[in-house]
Amino acid sequence: MPKRLLFPCHSRAKRLIVRVSDGGDSYLGMWKKAMDRERKEIEFSKITENGKQEDLEAKSIEFLKILEVPTEERDRIQRIQVIDRAAAAIAVASTLLREEKMTVQNEYSGSGSLDDFTIGDSQHGGSASIGTPGPNFWSWIPPSADTYVNVDDGADSAASSIRISPYPSQPNPVMELEPSIAHLSLPFESKIYNPSLPPFQSLAEVEKQDVSDSGPQSSVEQQGDKLFTTNAEDAAHALSEVDLASSHGISPEGSMWWKETGTEVRADGVVCRWTLTRGVTADKSVEWEDKYWEAADEFGYKELGSEKSGRDASGNVWHEFWKESMSQIEGCLHIEKTANKWGKSGKGDEWQEKWFEHYGAGQAEKWAHKWCSIDPSTQLEAGHAHVWHERWGEKYDGQGGSVKYTDKWAERSEGDRWTKWGDKWDEHFDPSGHGVKQGETWWEGKYGERWNKTWGEGHNGSGWVHKYGKSSCGQHWDTHVQQDTWYERFPHYGFYHCYENSLPLRQVKKPSER
Repeated sequence: MPKRLLFPCHSRAKRLIVRVSDGGDSYLGMWKKAMDRERKEIEFSKITENGKQEDLEAKSIEFLKILEVPTEERDRIQRIQVIDRAAAAIAVASTLLREEKMTVQNEYSGSGSLDDFTIGDSQHGGSASIGTPGPNFWSWIPPSADTYVNVDDGADSAASSIRISPYPSQPNPVMELEPSIAHLSLPFESKIYNPSLPPFQSLAEVEKQDVSDSGPQSSVEQQGDKLFTTNAEDAAHALSEVDLASSHGISPEGSMWWKETGTEVRADGVVCRWTLTRGVTADKSVEWEDKYWEAADEFGYKELGSEKSGRDASGNVWHEFWKESMSQIEGCLHIEKTANKWGKSGKGDEWQEKWFEHYGAGQAEKWAHKWCSIDPSTQLEAGHAHVWHERWGEKYDGQGGSVKYTDKWAERSEGDRWTKWGDKWDEHFDPSGHGVKQGETWWEGKYGERWNKTWGEGHNGSGWVHKYGKSSCGQHWDTHVQQDTWYERFPHYGFYHCYENSLPLRQVKKPSER
């Protein structure tokens, strides 16, 4: 603020006010600031020009150093950088996929719904959610030719560096999807008015005790159980031979392989022991890795897992992950199993299968999700699709209530547009036997035209079943039929079945017992 000096005077009519400025707002102060700013700009420009000259000289020196490095070495370093970036991207994508939760949205017009039934990763925490131990395959580069001697050279040093020995187990080949389930039937006009109904027990004349074995999930569950059992046996076998196997070798076919082992201690005290084998075919066109591990702590947690990955010169990439764990949660024993298979061809075709099972405290949850996509420009026969999805799931609360669902849909490219179709059904029952069964068949043309048909059953324990439905063609029905209610109150494959079939997992030793 400007300073004011007031000089008192005897006359009240006269008063002299003198203003003294600090100089900051005066013309002189403004001129000084402008001069300082101009001087600083000149000094900064000089510093920048000197820095540019120094940077240019430094970059020139670095470039000359790069030229001194052999072309093969430069290519190898660039390959490492590319793979590192790809590995980082894959790691981020994997993290996002693990955190993603897929929910089944209700689109039915019936009285029941599948209210945001989560089929994503389990909510149970602990070490079961930890990723794979050991080094990452996607950032691995096989040793260069200078680090080993080819067997065909006949050099004596080959015997001392790498011995000819058969690989303990054959690498997993490129996994391909069965073509028999890669399509869904289109609802042609001749079938629109008579679509196939979902497998409701009330619509089929079968014995109640046979329904659970004849459902759509039976073959899928058997396939998943076989997958888990086989992987558990493979993991136990690989870990039992860790100390007996060589660290590297060449198979009779000429492929080279390297083995690594290690032990990790997780943040929650779980001790994990792992072993992996990496290999390259004789023509160096395929690189692969098989990894197995077991983990345990002193408080009853046990884990078995495996991971198989690979890539080839044609651009094909594949990855298979499996894990099962056993833990104590609030005094109850829980068993969890998860699997993930994924593959992508050099042409862009891609497919994936996910499995999940959880048993404990009388409850059980199972789900699976499969999808596949091929190049939209691929010419297909009628009824086949370029993209298809299929998922199913069931959940039991241990008190007599259950939820079951299936959902299939496909997409076919028609030039610059897509034709879509699918069918789905679900059922919900509480412990008292009250619930709903409902479903839908739908089709959407490439120009936005739609057709669908929905149906449902309401069960209230009165001995009468409420049946209702409608279609976009104008069909409608709403009636009550005297009929008993049947649904699966408890899983036919529950905790004790899973426990009995998890022998390799139960045999994992505590860290103090090893």
